[in-house]
Amino acid sequence: MEKEEIDGLIDTPKELVEAVTELTPEIPAYVYDIEPEDHKAVKDLNYRPWRDVQVATGITDAQGNMTYREEKKDVHRIPSNTQKQITEWAVRMALSGGIEIEAYVREGNATDETMLAMLKKTWEDNKIDYIAQKIDKLKKNYTQCLVVWYSEALEPGDEFWADISPNSRFKMRCSIFSPEDGDIIIPIYDQYKKMIGCARKYTVKVDKKDIKKMDLFLADKYIIYAEAEGGWKIEDTKPITYGKANFVYHGQKRPQYADVLPKIERVEEVDSDTADENQQSAFPILAATGEITASAGGGTKNTRKTFMMAEGGDLKYVEAKGSQQSAKDERENLRRDIYDETNTPQISMEQIKGSSNIPGVAIEMMFLPATNQAKSDQQGDLGMEWQRHLNFLKSAMAVINVGVKASVSMAVKPKFKIELPRNLTEEYNRIISLVAAGLMSVRTAIAKLGIVDNIDEEIIAIEKEVAARAALAPRVTPPVTE
Repeated sequence: MEKEEIDGLIDTPKELVEAVTELTPEIPAYVYDIEPEDHKAVKDLNYRPWRDVQVATGITDAQGNMTYREEKKDVHRIPSNTQKQITEWAVRMALSGGIEIEAYVREGNATDETMLAMLKKTWEDNKIDYIAQKIDKLKKNYTQCLVVWYSEALEPGDEFWADISPNSRFKMRCSIFSPEDGDIIIPIYDQYKKMIGCARKYTVKVDKKDIKKMDLFLADKYIIYAEAEGGWKIEDTKPITYGKANFVYHGQKRPQYADVLPKIERVEEVDSDTADENQQSAFPILAATGEITASAGGGTKNTRKTFMMAEGGDLKYVEAKGSQQSAKDERENLRRDIYDETNTPQISMEQIKGSSNIPGVAIEMMFLPATNQAKSDQQGDLGMEWQRHLNFLKSAMAVINVGVKASVSMAVKPKFKIELPRNLTEEYNRIISLVAAGLMSVRTAIAKLGIVDNIDEEIIAIEKEVAARAALAPRVTPPVTE
């Protein structure tokens, strides 16, 4: 859809809404069933129907044979949370280290320093390190998420900017929209795949009536359309004064677990079938050969149940000889493939039992597939999405404080960090060895250890302790030579 086409339809709401709606991305229905209790193995009775069972009535027919009636009995329904695990791991690997703002402040440029301080204050105030994970999780499950930035006036006496930009009276906030809350997000691209706008369709309740609405975000304006009795109409139009569109679209083509979903569903089916089978055959069955003429006991704590058999009769337990190996092997293969094919670490307490001091290189190798995927994400769509946030916020800061307008050209980018489990003993010993060998300064060592807040104070404390120990050490008098 071209910008000229949008401009030509803006004043004809019905045609515009219809044209934009045709661009709605297709979202698989199963993404709304992410919770285990909503999985097909649990809710879909066509997928796992109730089974027919024959129940004895206690009444015999004319020939003395027991009669039976047919009843419906539910089957076992064992879901897993594998989809959530895959999504959680992907998000945590890419974003658990937070997103820092890396800026190239030009030497002697005071406005660059102010711009960077304003960006960091906005970043911190909006808790980006936390909401970034929420946004990415929504994207990786629902394939899309929309973040909209807007300005908010400061309350009288609110010194939000303090010494950074004391005369500024606005700050930036952001809202998050996704299919999780019933929103339909529609990105709008031109023929060159450049995003020229984005729409959000949703429903609100007004006077106990559901009203359909559509917000259209463009580079220079934000328009709200509402459906009324006479059709769609423009409810409100607001200009965008930042020089850039105030939205960032986070999207991907498929849910994070889409490739392995059939295997996950098969694991749930195998687990459910195994539970059904165990219900029938896991406990021993007492089989009689011949006629039982009498039975006694079993009614008290210390009495065994006894049976009297007719001549030639016998009693024995019939029980399954182990599990079905083919089903066990299939499940193990499926679980391994699911985690391997999605680069998801499969680490359980059972697997790491007895491994209290895993070398650092072994930890890195264990997480290598997940680390590579996270780096690919950070250097791809994830990095570009957060670069767009920073580009927009630079323009917004220049509106809030016109004094930093010259610093809109300052280069900034998001900086990601991947957090892995650490072998602290190994790291500390390596740092201590480097200091002892004179290959690392005490200051650098303290910084790398990361266990103190103020390095300068720690160095002063160390020097005082060294001097105190030296003062208490016995003086060695050199021998007198004649």
